[in-house]
Amino acid sequence: MNRKEWVIIMHKKHIKFIWIIFIIIVLLILSVSHFYVANRKKEEKVTMKTKQDNITCSITLTEKKYQTIESFGASGGWWAQAVGGYTKPAQNGSTVRDYVASLLFDTEGGIGLSAYRYNIGAGSTDGGSDISDSWRRADNFVKSNTQTSYDWNKDANAVWFLKEAVRYGIEDITFFVNSPPVHLTKNKKAHGDKTPKNTSNLAPEHYKEFAEYILDVTEHFIEEGIPVRYLSPINEPQWDWTGGQEGCHYEPEEMTACLKEIITQKNERNKLKHLSISGPESGEWGNTNYKYIQAIMEDDFLSSYFHTLDIHSYWTNASAKQHFAAWLLAQGYEQLTCKTSEWCEMTNGKDYSMDSAIHLAQEIHDDLTILNVTSWQYWIALSCYDYRDGLLYINPSTQTVTIPKRFYAMGHYSKFIRPGYVRRELNSTLPSLKISAYEGKETNKEELIIVCVNSSEKSIDLETQFLSGFQQLAVYTTDNTHSLECTYDSAVKESLTIPPLSITTLSIQ
Repeated sequence: MNRKEWVIIMHKKHIKFIWIIFIIIVLLILSVSHFYVANRKKEEKVTMKTKQDNITCSITLTEKKYQTIESFGASGGWWAQAVGGYTKPAQNGSTVRDYVASLLFDTEGGIGLSAYRYNIGAGSTDGGSDISDSWRRADNFVKSNTQTSYDWNKDANAVWFLKEAVRYGIEDITFFVNSPPVHLTKNKKAHGDKTPKNTSNLAPEHYKEFAEYILDVTEHFIEEGIPVRYLSPINEPQWDWTGGQEGCHYEPEEMTACLKEIITQKNERNKLKHLSISGPESGEWGNTNYKYIQAIMEDDFLSSYFHTLDIHSYWTNASAKQHFAAWLLAQGYEQLTCKTSEWCEMTNGKDYSMDSAIHLAQEIHDDLTILNVTSWQYWIALSCYDYRDGLLYINPSTQTVTIPKRFYAMGHYSKFIRPGYVRRELNSTLPSLKISAYEGKETNKEELIIVCVNSSEKSIDLETQFLSGFQQLAVYTTDNTHSLECTYDSAVKESLTIPPLSITTLSIQ
């Protein structure tokens, strides 16, 4: 064999060897790929199975009792003065305003709110402000910016909703004030100036006239049959309120001086004997709130008068509420009862989904179980804004009402936990499930109400041995496919499945 032939043979063998190596590599790649895909599918099956598996939760209901519930409600601020005049036909065939009233106040077809807050406006509607948004302006009852006479025909649309709430049986009415009437303020506007900061727009020499005005208004409506229980003359005093809406800043010592004047005058009026003055309506449970509470409690006159704190639940999570409850105890203020007098979710953008609904339900739960609030009030019942601030939405141009899921979330509490119900201690083996219990009488029958807020993506199997002795169970559900709907109504059963991302109310007799 010559050299040339040998080279040719070796070249062929080399090519064959390369092909063999290539085939082996391809087979290895295919084998590894098949193994990876097979195991990935196996992992996906395990993951899917895990997500589908329900969590089991046991409940212990004790005899220990906490606060007595007064009410659940909302305010007529920023909408009633417009919507109270909407008399065109609505989706249900009635007028728009009647439809809204039934949704809010009716215990059968609506969510049965048991409280309502009416805004005594400052008069920014008449031009005394730099408030560009007409829905954030409010009327007052004075004639020509004087306090010598009143025009009770003013603010007619908002008064219509006030009277409609009473017609539906609401007995817990609060009159609240964001700003003193413009004729009494320093700048003749319903809000303060941008400078200097931390300055009240109400001079001390006008405290007496301010008190006379709001007491005159309250007395007038009581004489007309409106059951006004509370008058709240100051709103979120810690903020500057320099535009955009009615508001007035007060330093703690200014707040106490103003409150003392109002209470003193109130006590001199026999027709207002049963009226209570509320306060301090602070904007948050902690932080800036402390100095206002201390100012009240360090004043002998006010500390003997105030047995309840009305606070707004903005900017405060569960941990901060626990800290506030501990602070009250440490200060020796444990005798004070707390109320949530205002809250909405401070988030831009409309939301109709379970996201804002669960957020609302969690907020109510925390206030009821951490702070033992006796009353829980939502901010505006109706919103025209691109915001998460209304129980209902309305389009002013079409007067069309749309219902987000959080409307039903509110109903899980307001519709079933009626005035006079008492919260009972209920312990759960699942910390992630927010669950609370309330007992009372409905149509002369003892009733237990349990509200469950499941924020997880897994169903929860609720063991119901703790319901021994009860006979009847009705379940109401709000989730992606239900809106405060009765999903079970029969005998009490051994277990109950709480759907994922849901709010569930159990009515047990």
